Amino acid sequence: MNLESIAVTLAANGGLWAYLTLFVATLLEGVFPPVPSDVVVLFCTLMVVQGHLHWLPVLLLAFLGGFLGALLVYWFGARHGREWFLSKPRPFLPPRRFLAMEGHFGKYGNLILALNRAVVGGRSIGFLVAGLSHYPLGRVILYGAPGTLAWYVLLVALGMIFGEQAGRLVNAIVFIVMALLALSVVSIVITKRLMK
Repeated sequence: MNLESIAVTLAANGGLWAYLTLFVATLLEGVFPPVPSDVVVLFCTLMVVQGHLHWLPVLLLAFLGGFLGALLVYWFGARHGREWFLSKPRPFLPPRRFLAMEGHFGKYGNLILALNRAVVGGRSIGFLVAGLSHYPLGRVILYGAPGTLAWYVLLVALGMIFGEQAGRLVNAIVFIVMALLALSVVSIVITKRLMK
């Protein structure tokens, strides 16, 4: 994969496509965790180091996409409620696990929301449980937004500190994430066939 040519292509038109890709990837990951948005953030940070993009829009768009995705999951949970969720077993969050997480929310909800973004692959679960258990929206925003922002500040800072070395890291992460996604799809297909 030639990262330099991809960077030049995405940077055309003032980086509009890169910024849009970043926003959409972080938004989608909030709803569908396997989307590798952190790789996109690191790649955009690499483009910042190369002078193709500016760090502030990268940080703001990553934060907005990630937090809006989380709020969409929260809204979905709040709209349907715990009774709907418990009425039919969900393979990604069985009722027993949901009830355990709901109990944890009663004690540590604010902390779970603040640290939720650091849970790669399960970021939407915390906000889903918050919505399903009707955790107050004000607290979701108060604790979830700073946690999400802190995560992206860390990613952008690391990308800028390591600069060009991040390019090799992005290649390795893309390969690993694609392999994990393929394994996840195979696992889901096998699980659905066995449950029939």
